[in-house]
Amino acid sequence: MSIKTRVGKVVQVINQNKSKKAASEYSAVLVKIDGKVTPLLLTNIELEVAQSRAKKNVEDTLEQNLFSKIVD
Repeated sequence: MSIKTRVGKVVQVINQNKSKKAASEYSAVLVKIDGKVTPLLLTNIELEVAQSRAKKNVEDTLEQNLFSKIVD
C-alpha cells in the first residue's frame, strides 16, 4: 500500500510485515534532510519522547512561517 501525503504531515500506518516484537503501527512522516525528502517511521513512544524533548527545550524549537500557516 502506498499512501500519498505532504512533507511534514504525520500519518498512522499499519506495519504490513510485522515481526512478533515489532509495533503493530507506526507514525510515518516525510521530512527534508539536507534538501532530500526522507521517509521516517516512528513508534508512538519515539514520538512522545520527541514531543517531550521539544516541550523541555522550547528555545530550540522552530516556528511555523506565515505561508505554512495559510497553506497547512
